[in-house]
Amino acid sequence: MMTRKLDLNLLRVLCALVENKNVTETGIRLGMGVSSVSYALNKLRDHYSDPIMMRTKNGMQPTSLALDLYKHFSPALNLIEPASTDKKLPSPDKNFFRIRTNSVLENWLAWKFMNDEGAEIQNAVFEFNNFSNDSEARIEALRRKQIDIDIGTSLAIDSSIIEYQIILRNVHAVCQVNHPRLQGKVTLEMLKKENLVAYVLPKDSSEIDLEKYLFYFGGISSLSRRIRVSSYDTLLMLVSHSDAVCFMPAPLIDYYSKMYNIKTLETDVVNGHAITIYANILKSAKDNPVIKSIISNLMTLAD
Repeated sequence: MMTRKLDLNLLRVLCALVENKNVTETGIRLGMGVSSVSYALNKLRDHYSDPIMMRTKNGMQPTSLALDLYKHFSPALNLIEPASTDKKLPSPDKNFFRIRTNSVLENWLAWKFMNDEGAEIQNAVFEFNNFSNDSEARIEALRRKQIDIDIGTSLAIDSSIIEYQIILRNVHAVCQVNHPRLQGKVTLEMLKKENLVAYVLPKDSSEIDLEKYLFYFGGISSLSRRIRVSSYDTLLMLVSHSDAVCFMPAPLIDYYSKMYNIKTLETDVVNGHAITIYANILKSAKDNPVIKSIISNLMTLAD
């Protein structure tokens, strides 16, 4: 073991991380913020010159050294504070909802919540947390109620989860309102001469499917797009303040055109294209009025 002194609180964090394998749950258990747990983890890494916890497709896993440290220190901590390892995570506030989704829908949903005058939504607290893009980790997060609703790609069939399919029909080309060249009807050849920017799915997995972008058209793949970003706000900021062109699901254009200096281009290039997203919840939550309201809002995108 290292001879340098180590704060007892760091050992508490180490043991809780090994047991929970999750920064958020560790913070709840110890009464700490997520940033404080992350800071403590970095201190442990510096002290032992070891990652301590590694991110894998199955979530965070302790290193061999972390397990050895846990076996060494956990009994001592139990003697000092016997109840520390017996603490259970407090039940989440029934009015608190954590949503995992991408930046496209996070922006849209947050605005919906801010302007919804219904009592259920007004009395609820919402947190958007991308959590993980790994399908197994997403399912586990739903099962463990770390996430209340997961919106994105389809998940593997699970008996405890209900999946709602939402089809966003049609995709349109979008540019800034005063674009110097793109006015009236726009052809494929005209688009090929413009700076195309693309939205890319955020990923923390090497799965090839996550390398795919929203769509392809006219032989132009996303790889020919000079700038690709995982934040829709960044994408629309670029389009609003430059001559760049991007593509947007038609059901979201009305909302985003009010927020950004953008307009829809008249073109047949991507007509008929549809994007399918999925909202996943636990079956046990299907009658929750807030969850039902969120699903109803999402379904309006498919109208």
